Amino acid sequence: MISAIQSEGRTVGARIAAIATHLPERVLTNEHLAELYPDWSSDKILDKTGIRERRVAAEYETAGDLAFHAAEKLFAAGDCVREDIDFLILCTQAPDYLLPTTACLLQDRLGLGRHVGALDVNLGCSGFVYGLALATGLIAAGAARTVLLLTADTYSKFIHEGDKSVRTLFGDGSAATLITASNESVIGPFVFGTDGAGGKDLIVEAGGFRTPRGRILLWQKRIHTGMFVRASTCT
Repeated sequence: MISAIQSEGRTVGARIAAIATHLPERVLTNEHLAELYPDWSSDKILDKTGIRERRVAAEYETAGDLAFHAAEKLFAAGDCVREDIDFLILCTQAPDYLLPTTACLLQDRLGLGRHVGALDVNLGCSGFVYGLALATGLIAAGAARTVLLLTADTYSKFIHEGDKSVRTLFGDGSAATLITASNESVIGPFVFGTDGAGGKDLIVEAGGFRTPRGRILLWQKRIHTGMFVRASTCT
């Protein structure tokens, strides 16, 4: 993918104009995790991960909520006004609902115009890069001039409490990135690649149509270091 194109003799590029972030209030420290996993001291967790603490969303706090607050911080900083936005991209693996698209809900919640395009991207670690590429492509194609890229996740809601191998790593949070048209191409080029063969090693099975929620609610988290299952009967 090329990050700029020639349109009527001029280069249409894209740049990152501003970034704002938001974190949940709840803090999960290494000391607290060490109490849960006695064979791992807080110092050992720090040595293994380089992390002292991570933020965790409240029970009813969603990725959509976190994204909303990050966007509001970006607007409050004065880097742009809501009327400037003509496309909204939300990258998350923890959408508020199966449908409608959380990006569409955020368009309304943030008070953006109905002319604004909106879509969700379901990606994890690579999500920001893909979102940046999509935003750059929209601008290069002339479909947008100012894109609001929101990245937000609440992985703490997926992870089994006993899975110390990943619970020590992942936290929750969000960011809002403003991407605008530019006379120069300062983003990219992008190089993509995919290896879906490893999907079975990092998967949340329950909730999709392959393993729908039914009378038996099955939450399953498989990671290359082990497998944890939590099951309960729905009443």
